[in-house]
Amino acid sequence: MTRTTIDLWLRAMNPLILPRGMAEAQRSARSMVIGLGIALVVGLIPTWWMFTSGWFDTAMSAEYTRMGLSSDEVAMQREFMKVIWPYAIGFGAIFSVILYGALAAVQWRMMTRAIPIIMLALMAYSLVANMGMRLLGSMPAPELPLWILLTTWPAAAVSTVIYVASLQGAMLLHRLRNEP
Repeated sequence: MTRTTIDLWLRAMNPLILPRGMAEAQRSARSMVIGLGIALVVGLIPTWWMFTSGWFDTAMSAEYTRMGLSSDEVAMQREFMKVIWPYAIGFGAIFSVILYGALAAVQWRMMTRAIPIIMLALMAYSLVANMGMRLLGSMPAPELPLWILLTTWPAAAVSTVIYVASLQGAMLLHRLRNEP
């Protein structure tokens, strides 16, 4: 890609710069695909780490203790988790790739307002729920390592900025399409 193409896409992903015409609005609406890609990759990496590092096992042990399970029940639960673990991770990753891929394909083709609005609503809900659990001290699992927080939070912020820019482009497209 040439420098001007990169500049055009960076401009399209900036919510502080409103699109000036049809081409910029389309590029801005389509920039949602980049935000979805960032969200997918950054979501899969910590998920993979949680299940391969023993973090999930520690979290489940704490939950079993909270539930007051006997040692036999804990052993049964651990065996059950070992059996379904690979399938849960695999199907979850496959589902995420298919879902984000479908959303990206629809957004690239139709440049709709619905997908950015839904993703922004999910981001807002995630932020409110996460901050609420932290403030109330009711996080359901042990804290994540700092490197995960330092990758997921900034990536979520970048994705949110791109979603806002995409929504602006899609809204302008909607107005331009409905003008006589």
